[in-house]
Amino acid sequence: MNQLKASESNNYFSLKKANNDKNVSIAEVKGLSLTYKHSQTIESTLKSLLGVRWSMKSPVFLFDRCWLRLEKISLDELTKRLPVDNSHEAPELIKYNELIRKGSNHLLALQECWSEFGMEDFHRALRNYWYWQDFGNHGWTFKVYLELVTQYKGSFKDSSVSIPLFVLGRRNSFDHHLIKWIHTTNS
Repeated sequence: MNQLKASESNNYFSLKKANNDKNVSIAEVKGLSLTYKHSQTIESTLKSLLGVRWSMKSPVFLFDRCWLRLEKISLDELTKRLPVDNSHEAPELIKYNELIRKGSNHLLALQECWSEFGMEDFHRALRNYWYWQDFGNHGWTFKVYLELVTQYKGSFKDSSVSIPLFVLGRRNSFDHHLIKWIHTTNS
């Protein structure tokens, strides 16, 4: 009989499955108040994915715990729905940080970046970086997104399909989004 199984970690966005996983019903996932209807939606989605090839149209669940709202969207919609903080990947800032690590004076590094990228583009990248630092993005970065896609795709190759369930961080807070992996197990 197939049962739902959830894996979670104490670290936000740790995408590795815990070694001490145990079979649980979806309603018993730690800290979540999922309804019977939510459980049925997740279970039917899991069943529909068995034997299906992975694609960017594969489903992802978003759970708003404040409103007890579960939403199913496709993976390709995820970055539109939850914009990714990619400010760390700006080439201007990567170059600047690289120069600083190599021991360059910060003013000389700044001037070299202005020369290579332009003063306006460098400061735009810097403003974007500080915007995400001040505003926060619930820990949702481009690196985490890539790890999610890699693990999700890998679950289809292993024939043990897992679906990521995002527990959304509360609005106007610095709570991180949590990712819990829901999958079926034979028992």
